[in-house]
Amino acid sequence: MFNFGDDKVVIRNNGKYITWQDLKKIICPIITALKSDRRTKFVITCDSNFEFVINFLAGIFSEKELYFLSDSTKINHFGDEYIKNVESKPCEVFELKVPDFNEVIINFYTSGSTGVPKCVRKSLENMYLETVVMDGLHPVEKDLPFVSTVKMSHMFGFVYAFLYPFLYGHVVDTDIIKFPEQIRKEKHVFVSSPSFLDMMAKYDDNPNPPEMIYAAGDKMPERIFEYFSKTSKIFDSYGSTETGTIGYRTSFDEGFLTIFGDVELISDNNKGTIIKSPYFPEDELILNDNIELSGKKFKILGRNDRILKIQEKRISAEEIETHLRKEEFVEDAYCFKIGEKAGAAIVLTSEGKEKLMKNGSVEMIKDLKSHLKQFCEIIPQRWRFLPEIPKTSAGKIDKAKILKIYNLNLSYPLIFDKKITNGTAEITLAFLRNSNFFNGHFPDVPILPGVVQLLYAHKLAEDVFGIELSQNKIKKIKFSRVIKPDKKVILKLKNNELSIDFTFTDNEKPFSSGTFIK
Repeated sequence: MFNFGDDKVVIRNNGKYITWQDLKKIICPIITALKSDRRTKFVITCDSNFEFVINFLAGIFSEKELYFLSDSTKINHFGDEYIKNVESKPCEVFELKVPDFNEVIINFYTSGSTGVPKCVRKSLENMYLETVVMDGLHPVEKDLPFVSTVKMSHMFGFVYAFLYPFLYGHVVDTDIIKFPEQIRKEKHVFVSSPSFLDMMAKYDDNPNPPEMIYAAGDKMPERIFEYFSKTSKIFDSYGSTETGTIGYRTSFDEGFLTIFGDVELISDNNKGTIIKSPYFPEDELILNDNIELSGKKFKILGRNDRILKIQEKRISAEEIETHLRKEEFVEDAYCFKIGEKAGAAIVLTSEGKEKLMKNGSVEMIKDLKSHLKQFCEIIPQRWRFLPEIPKTSAGKIDKAKILKIYNLNLSYPLIFDKKITNGTAEITLAFLRNSNFFNGHFPDVPILPGVVQLLYAHKLAEDVFGIELSQNKIKKIKFSRVIKPDKKVILKLKNNELSIDFTFTDNEKPFSSGTFIK
């Protein structure tokens, strides 16, 4: 552990290679500052993976208990007994004593199944033992860079994108990949989520195929395996922040997952599925998933917490989703409880979008309800047609974002296509005739209100570039032509250093344009 020389390249940040000696020059002043602080708890809130690595290393060598906070806006929830900022001064580089991994305590925060932040406490030893198994299963060529789309403050990103490559002689690339074209033309290992990989496969955007892909966060569809297995090895991991890695598969043909390392799964009719593992500190945990065991392999049958109580009856959200996906016009679906009703977020196929344009959302929803009534007693009452099911940076379904869309109480535009590059995006979309923002504007000749154009230019810019924009800072607004219902238009976005430009156009003349200030 940490058994590399001072001249070993361990990090790459913004294209610059950093040796262990270079890294020590950066972290020694921070270690000195942390050791001079009597407080024992250190909160790390870095959005930058490079800053995360620096603070993590400084934290463990200063023997602090660490708290990884992915959402920096929650920092005020921590009192004065926590170290939240470090003011360091230059100092001489000194030798670092490798800590006992059993003594290094790390606290992760996860929304879990309830959406309420939950603290998960582990030792570094728990996660180090995972890396031992990983290296034994699929040893990776030394010095390969590990490139990632995920934050290292999440459990998956920490273990797979940082700890494993760092401890086993690889190069940790701390630049978070947001677009496929950012991936360098070199041999590399790719750590990502199924949602990002699905986007690459959907648009055939794999310019520099990786040697190895590590993925986690959601069930990986067959089309991803089919697409990437032509060029890369795939390790599809199943687990959670609480449990660590539980199982894995390397191809879609494997109907069952293989149990990971020393994990033990026990079916108990009274408790559910019990897991025992060296990858968490508790003696045992209860899985939220129902599983079918077969020797050293298992199959996931469904989550216990996806059972919704609607009208005093229990319904399976997963069952509804399965039946919806079988409808020829539905590409993906997510069902959940909103208030006292069931809601459904639907992603339509290309043919489904054209049908929606032709017949309207009322008829489309009527057809979907009719389809579900063949199988389900209780069916969703609130519907939204979305371009995709929102996912978090860790690749899990973003329930908070879906609820935010529903609570907006405005129709969502129908999105046909998105083309996103490093700094620009083109989104083809239409505002449907029966959308509620046309109500009263105007009865005889409906046109799209300017405020709606600003609202969705703002929201889509935040989505595609992964940023938050002020609601009020906007300039250079110009409305040139009216947008009518059911008209396909193109929203062009340009991400500048201090602003984002938007234009609604039909590629002939602009309808409107403006600039959001960051």
